[in-house]
Amino acid sequence: MKLSTRLFGPRQLAACGAILFVACTSETQGLSGTNPFGSAGAAASVPGAGAGSDTGAIATGGASNGNGSGGGVAASPPPFQPGPAMLRRLTRAQFGNAIHDLLGTDVDESNLDPDSWDGNFATIGASSVVTSQNGVEQYHAAVESALTVVFADATKRSQLLGCTPSGSPSSDTCLRGFLGTIGRRAWRRPLEATELDRLLSVADLAGTTLGSPVEGAHWATVALLTSPNFLYRAELGALGADGVRRFTNYETAGRLSFLLWNSLPDAALLDAAASGALATAAGIRAAVERMLDAPNGRQAVGQFAEEYMRLDRVLSQAKDSGLFPEYDATLQTAMVRDMRGVWETVAFDDKASALSLFSTKKVIANAALAKLYGLDATGLDATTFKAFSLPDSSPRAGILSKPGFLSQFANQKEGSPTLRGKFIRDALMCRAIPPPPSNVNAMLVEPPAGQPMTKRQRLELHRSDPSCAACHALMDPLGLPLETFDAIGRYRTTENGLTIDPSGEVDGVKVADARALALAMSSNTTVAQCLVRRYYAYASGHVERDVDGSVINQLTASFQTSGYQLRNLIVDTVTHDAFSAVATVP
Repeated sequence: MKLSTRLFGPRQLAACGAILFVACTSETQGLSGTNPFGSAGAAASVPGAGAGSDTGAIATGGASNGNGSGGGVAASPPPFQPGPAMLRRLTRAQFGNAIHDLLGTDVDESNLDPDSWDGNFATIGASSVVTSQNGVEQYHAAVESALTVVFADATKRSQLLGCTPSGSPSSDTCLRGFLGTIGRRAWRRPLEATELDRLLSVADLAGTTLGSPVEGAHWATVALLTSPNFLYRAELGALGADGVRRFTNYETAGRLSFLLWNSLPDAALLDAAASGALATAAGIRAAVERMLDAPNGRQAVGQFAEEYMRLDRVLSQAKDSGLFPEYDATLQTAMVRDMRGVWETVAFDDKASALSLFSTKKVIANAALAKLYGLDATGLDATTFKAFSLPDSSPRAGILSKPGFLSQFANQKEGSPTLRGKFIRDALMCRAIPPPPSNVNAMLVEPPAGQPMTKRQRLELHRSDPSCAACHALMDPLGLPLETFDAIGRYRTTENGLTIDPSGEVDGVKVADARALALAMSSNTTVAQCLVRRYYAYASGHVERDVDGSVINQLTASFQTSGYQLRNLIVDTVTHDAFSAVATVP
């Protein structure tokens, strides 16, 4: 298989090495019999709301459990069955983190094939994504660019290699040791002798052609990091003595590291896999506690929040520059950091109930975001952030009144009660909303000339159509309390010169405004139950099924007992037998 039609000179050596791994590694064959590096098909795109529509669909993957009602606990779930064996391509963030951790340099993740989303999570979509031919070249370019930076700098090169390659690669203990060490971490397992020999062959060819053993090491590393063994995570399992198929110790190490750190396992985790410690729940618990206590342990909550709250939309949402000139990349990035940071703070610093996310007054802002919040931005700039606590008089409370939520469920000119309400009901309450009829007109009625109307009034006209009324009754009452925030989450009290009525409803209970909505959400046990379901799907890497009901019930009960502590939910999930179980391959 030809990976690139534009490789010349030394780049051909890297392609040659990568071709060897694609051709010779059985793990690159998908369970459906197709090669994950196939050239056909592109990654799924994420649908967005059009500028003129207030009722566009959003993919939140909020299907209700067939045995439960909405976000609640399943009454009589069928017996648990393990999920299927999988190959998962690294997400953009995982690839970028892994390159940084290995090489100490960064790559531009935006130049890679986009992630595929399934069940509201990129980590689930990673098992079904197809890498395009162009995508393969993008990975090559990213790896080559990063390694060019490292090998061009004597200090960085020395730190990476730890020695100076010399002589024939086959007998060079420096090169062999380096490739074995970096390969173990990059591939999340020790390299087999034949795999190491193939890498040394690439080094020999490159070193001979370019007249430099160091260049041999350079291009062998390119081959190693463009191999599917690096780009794909194998979660295939092995049959144990008890007849149950479970992840191998090294697969468990990789699964834990990408779930908790969103990156590669460190030496200690790989050593735990080698010793057999990860074969027991106690060993996994010890590893998880250590990982959560590490500085990058906050990723365990931050990355989940980023995917769960679909913060990827924030960075791709266009706004009318005439109405919102301040809405730029700096502000968008700050919105994402604010949302992630508050989730992390609640879980790791405050050790508070996850339901307090809906009522918290905490804000993490740079100068631009502080101004949007109406806070004192003294001493702040684009890259300097500060933790704030909103005053009691603030109209905002919790994550639903954060610009990072409000701006993504809006169009270019105005907020969308329907999209906001749909996400709350579907993603945060696990209550499915039926799709609209195929012939429904999704466009809101424009007000007559000279007769301004609020969005609420336009939606009331829209719901006068019986084909629209039923679905909108499920969404709009949850989104209307947020109408006091515009398309970028800026507070307002009027729209088109008319006073905004922010009243709404949660589970049949009337709420007066955004703060009342936050209070209702923060005391709603269905929201906590839904969070367990969503985290279980994220951690297991597959969309929730009816046969997962008994596991989710156990996790839900434990979550409630812990006072809805996110850290407890994480530990309980990964130490459960279901986490490492794999369906037997026919």
